[in-house]
Amino acid sequence: MVRKLSVLFLFVAIALPSAAQAKFFQFGLNEEEVKGIVKDYLLNNPEIVKEALDNYLLQEEKIRQQKMADTLKTINRTALERDPNTPVIGNPDGDVTVVEFFDYNCGYCKLMFPKVWEYVQNDGNIRWVLKDMPSLGATSDTAARAGLAAEKQGKYFEMHQAMITHEGFLTEEDIIAYAQKVGLDMDKFEKDRKDKALDNVLNANRVLANRLGFNGIPDFIIGDYVSPGAMMNDELDVNVKAFREKAAGITQ
Repeated sequence: MVRKLSVLFLFVAIALPSAAQAKFFQFGLNEEEVKGIVKDYLLNNPEIVKEALDNYLLQEEKIRQQKMADTLKTINRTALERDPNTPVIGNPDGDVTVVEFFDYNCGYCKLMFPKVWEYVQNDGNIRWVLKDMPSLGATSDTAARAGLAAEKQGKYFEMHQAMITHEGFLTEEDIIAYAQKVGLDMDKFEKDRKDKALDNVLNANRVLANRLGFNGIPDFIIGDYVSPGAMMNDELDVNVKAFREKAAGITQ
């Protein structure tokens, strides 16, 4: 009860206009009257609630991103960026590494693919590290294993592109059809995608994602920058340039 009243008094002291404050603080005002004044004011000024909520969510997101950035400093960067079991597209010797945790059945991952791929191609000096995080059903896991199996035949990009641009959820039949379409040796493909060693690859990805506090997909890492969710507007370009400026010793 005391805590509730304290919050109400704090709100009044900050938000209400002076006339309402004067009435609020008059002698003998009880809790129900306090609630009535606050309720009336908020009903007549709903934009204050939205503004407060937006500000709260923004602050929470900043705190979350800072926690991720702090945790990133403790992560083994070799495991994150240069695990030999993790596929890389773009320029394998690029000066900037973009790490993505993704799922082939994730709608936002599908939307991000053409945007990031176009940027990677135009730039010409980016390593795009793709870490499978199958979490949207059985075929997500099947697709992840299919992509990693295709990597063993030097056909990762072709298989990845086919599956990530597939509209809607993949089926087992879709995955087999794509494997045949990109020209995989199907006997080897079947053997490789069932290899128990892939469990270790996928589990290692989950461990990294859990340590960083990711609770959805996609997630991107560029240097010290963490983007939990799809990168919006020019977020990719801004952070690639920021990484290069930092590497060159350029300070803002």
